[in-house]
Amino acid sequence: MNAASSTRPRLPARLILACLGLAAGIGLGFLVGRLIKTGVLAIDRLTWSDHGATVIAAIFVGLGLIVAVASVSPKLAGRLLDPDGERAATPAQASLYRMQALVTVLAGAMLGAPVIVALAFNPLPMPVASVAMLAIVAAFLLQTACNLMLWRRGDELMRRVMAETGAVCFWILQGLLFLWAAAAKLELAPAVSSWDLITVLMGFYLLVSSAMSMRRGLA
Repeated sequence: MNAASSTRPRLPARLILACLGLAAGIGLGFLVGRLIKTGVLAIDRLTWSDHGATVIAAIFVGLGLIVAVASVSPKLAGRLLDPDGERAATPAQASLYRMQALVTVLAGAMLGAPVIVALAFNPLPMPVASVAMLAIVAAFLLQTACNLMLWRRGDELMRRVMAETGAVCFWILQGLLFLWAAAAKLELAPAVSSWDLITVLMGFYLLVSSAMSMRRGLA
């Protein structure tokens, strides 16, 4: 009886999240398809890192929107905090989720904006590039402030996940970057651009943060 009651609450929450993810994916795919069909986005000019950055940015934005929608319902937000429990999230917990959603959406927007702007304008006028860069800087400052607030308002488990994710990304990527740079200097590997590197970094961060969250029971 206890086993049945503990597994029952998981299904509705996961079904709702799956439906939200499906709706976000369909909407985003339709929008991108229309932009490509009308010639606004010329994807033949995209490099492998542009493709990767666009996919990662879409994932970040989709995840952020899902969390934002879920945080509107205290009951669903409570399921996100504790899939086995039935307690609704408090206003403070729901606010924390909304801040996490904002941070995630901003990460996706900042990563996808350079690719989209460069595709939409060919050649890219300097005023447009300057405005886009100013918007990215503003988003970066806002995301940094939100991350600091998350660190201050989060519990010990959340802080541990954030610290472990940052540590793993730093040490592994530092080693891999050094090895690649050494190989490129010895002409054993091709040189990569800063955009290539940031795309790899963000993709690796997405994988590590997801793994850490699942390991600690936060996802």
